[in-house]
Amino acid sequence: MNKEITDFKKKCYNNYLSDINRELKIFPEPYLFPDGNPIQPVLPLAKEPCEVMLIGAFPSARFEQREKAGLVPIGNNLSPFAEEHYFDGRQVRNQESRKQLEDNYFPKLGIDPKTIWITDLVRVYLYPDPHVNNCQKLYPTKEFINTHKHFKKIAHSQSNMKWIIEEIKLCSPSLIITLGEVPAKAFTKSIRDNEELLNGEIRTIQLDKEYRISHLPHPEIGRRDGAWKSRTHNSLRRLKKEMT
Repeated sequence: MNKEITDFKKKCYNNYLSDINRELKIFPEPYLFPDGNPIQPVLPLAKEPCEVMLIGAFPSARFEQREKAGLVPIGNNLSPFAEEHYFDGRQVRNQESRKQLEDNYFPKLGIDPKTIWITDLVRVYLYPDPHVNNCQKLYPTKEFINTHKHFKKIAHSQSNMKWIIEEIKLCSPSLIITLGEVPAKAFTKSIRDNEELLNGEIRTIQLDKEYRISHLPHPEIGRRDGAWKSRTHNSLRRLKKEMT
């Protein structure tokens, strides 16, 4: 186990939210799930540097179906894009983005997920309006804030970028793969058109050294939008060709 990597995770786990709040003052203090569980940074499981680093957007959460409230978040994911299967009170729930990676991305790229570094650009669950509304039904006297609307602002902030840059240096990958528009634009700001940006082409970025980087559509957009499903297929095919 690499001590530098372990020390980074401890430091990020303990300081990430306070760092973001010092700059942006977005998150309530304390930042909690509706039942009172703390929302904490969800960190990678990798213990050593890896050849490939996958950077997603931000963690989801574990959910339960509550009577009269619907789907509410109750706890942190185990890790970024973790394989999670659990009963939510009504049905067995899967981590859908991970399923898309397993069914589509990893096989087409010839990647074994056990050998790569998997992380997120933003480290904590972000409440969207539908979850805020459901939580408000469950606990009418509590205040819940839409933190999802600040995703881009958090992602590209100095206090957030310092953590992902430090993590990249520790991983020292030969290839970085990002998923979705916001992670892509955190590193490649010169391309505004999303179709061109997320086309799978391997480009280079300069941090402490030069890194190869490819931007792909996020699994969620391909699952919900037929046009992006086709674009994702083409992007994966291009990246696979450029990897070999």
